[in-house]
Amino acid sequence: MADRITIEQLLNLADRAERGPLSAAEASRLRRGLRHLDERCHSLEAARSSTIGRHGNAQRHNADAARRLSALQALVASTRRRGGRVVAVQMADAILGTSPDTRQHDQEAA
Repeated sequence: MADRITIEQLLNLADRAERGPLSAAEASRLRRGLRHLDERCHSLEAARSSTIGRHGNAQRHNADAARRLSALQALVASTRRRGGRVVAVQMADAILGTSPDTRQHDQEAA
């Protein structure tokens, strides 16, 4: 915006308006500045909302991954306590949700 309107200019125009009427050019500049600030506020609010959404999704994803890892660790510990030395891949797939059926379901949900 070559004709950038600053906050200082808007405040100056507001001060001038208190002392008397503004010229048509000054009133136009004040309106343009207020519209620009309003647009900027809306774009910042949209960015904030988007960031909050992405953060919430990441938290849910991390909590789910931690829950799955904990379940896999519990399976390994249980297998060791019973004297086992091998955990079936199918069990690990079921816990981690990495089986082809689960991947297809996750892709369909997205």
